[in-house]
Amino acid sequence: DNGNSFTTLTNLGVSKPVMWLAIDPTNANRMYAAVAHSSLGGIYKTDNINAGTSATWSKVTDPPRTEGHAFNIRVLMNGDLVVSYSGRRNGSGIFTASSGVFYSNDHGSTWSDRSDAGMQYWTKDIVIDPNDPTENTWYATVFSGWGGPSANNNGGGLYKTTNKGLN
Repeated sequence: DNGNSFTTLTNLGVSKPVMWLAIDPTNANRMYAAVAHSSLGGIYKTDNINAGTSATWSKVTDPPRTEGHAFNIRVLMNGDLVVSYSGRRNGSGIFTASSGVFYSNDHGSTWSDRSDAGMQYWTKDIVIDPNDPTENTWYATVFSGWGGPSANNNGGGLYKTTNKGLN
């Protein structure tokens, strides 16, 4: 109805913000949701979004180093996942090395950390270059990690890879 009304599909069992949604281009019934929360956050997946409010959701395996602040999800044309995890501060207000860009070629069962060392404290957006038909070129934005180890406070900026984060 052109956005005049919405229906809640699920609350994923958490009352925390859903940061991002992405549909798998290889399976129209597979949707991913990024939830930000230090203990319940992560990437959630359903393979039956066509069931609407009856769809079943489960949390996929957490990428290494992450502490629940899933942010962006990008699903490549072959179904592989590229996700960003944003910064998380501990109880003392210090950023932990839990942020970055992560890659999965098995729908989130296993992950590879594709982060540069400067991305470990406050990565935000990840964008796949639409002009690269191989989807090897990614851009990641990183905010300076104030409150983290002093060597990482000036790590912010725009990062680019042309080989899916290997360099």
